[in-house]
Amino acid sequence: MNIMLQKIDNFFGITKLGSNFRIELLAGLSTFLSLSYIFVVNPAILSAAGISTSAIFFATVVGSVITTLLMGLWARLPFAVAPGLEMNAYVAYVVVGVMGFTWQGALGAVFWSGVLTVILSFTPLRVNIVKAIPDKLKSGLAAAVGVFLILIALKVSGVLAYEGIQVKGIGSITSNEAIVFFAGLVFVAILKYFKVRGAVMLSIIGAAIVAHFIGLTQAFEPIKLSKDMFAATFALDWKIIFDPKIWSVIIVLFIIDFYGSISKFIGLTISTSITDETGNVPRLKEGLIVDGAGTVIGAVTGTSNLIAYVESAVGIGEGGRTGLVAVFVAVLMSLFIFLTPLINLIPVAATTGALFFVGAMLFPWKDIKNYAWIDIVAVLAMVLVTIWTFGLDKAMFAGFSSFVVLFILTGKWKQLNPYLIGSTLILLVSILLSK
Repeated sequence: MNIMLQKIDNFFGITKLGSNFRIELLAGLSTFLSLSYIFVVNPAILSAAGISTSAIFFATVVGSVITTLLMGLWARLPFAVAPGLEMNAYVAYVVVGVMGFTWQGALGAVFWSGVLTVILSFTPLRVNIVKAIPDKLKSGLAAAVGVFLILIALKVSGVLAYEGIQVKGIGSITSNEAIVFFAGLVFVAILKYFKVRGAVMLSIIGAAIVAHFIGLTQAFEPIKLSKDMFAATFALDWKIIFDPKIWSVIIVLFIIDFYGSISKFIGLTISTSITDETGNVPRLKEGLIVDGAGTVIGAVTGTSNLIAYVESAVGIGEGGRTGLVAVFVAVLMSLFIFLTPLINLIPVAATTGALFFVGAMLFPWKDIKNYAWIDIVAVLAMVLVTIWTFGLDKAMFAGFSSFVVLFILTGKWKQLNPYLIGSTLILLVSILLSK
């Protein structure tokens, strides 16, 4: 047994990265609980495109399990992979609802965007783009991801009132969801202060207890197994690629996925033991390939783009450092059909305090004093645009473009990396096409 555990330790590099089996397990459980809502939310959103709820549920579970396992066992990174909310909403409400494509055609667009991502991930291009991003901008991306997490927490808890993606003002701070949010935030802050192991996980459990004490529950009926679950499997329209009208959709999905994943891989790992001595993410290429392959798998099974989940930050904040975290998440995902009654005991609101805290920890609080004024402007641009648009791709464009423009205006244009300039232009094209 000890020999087996040692082999697993060596394979994932658990001890080397300052973790252990207990931490990795807690991190996996924390990440799973933080993102488990997607198994309920994704079917609810994509069903608006005309796909049966049970078929989407099946695709969500199967696609997420396969891709998260690949992330853990091949890339050996602690990222969970599941359908992205920004993607499923775009597919359901824009591609199908506004543009008038069938859901089969929409899944075809998802498929080809994934193929494009995989192809480019096998080339040096994607890694070169990552390396072209200056260290200060990488910290800015971490801050943007942190703000994104905070916004999710405040939105789900109802503390901030939203209309679509726009903040409309302060919501309710006395609702049951808000009370649970504040309770979770206090729990995790106290536990972290006293350096309690498993602080994030314990805070989620504590918030769940508060939720049930005040009568906050969530209802979700486990979806029954039936042949209808396979209705969207291999149902995509492969030939949609020959319709020029779909090309802009493919490009938009590709760019959001391509650059969104870069922001998460960098933002969630910077200043952790996951990165090497040069500050780079080991096996980044493998992780990016898995991220692209996840989208292909998602389209084939019957759902929108599968992406590296920002909620992985919760597990990383718990101390998770290796692919074993992703393996644990995948196992829990595979059991989801049977675990739905248990998951109902953990309302989504119970995770919001932990999400907020982890998001705040992603800010480069200690390093900001060493930033040049151009770096500060770029970071602020990313943070403000994240708040305004709720989109990491737009935040990246704001940060990259302000950095590039200011370097040109100050006569430092020769120091700019061509990949950074190219990325800025590509992000601009994506934003224009998505309107």
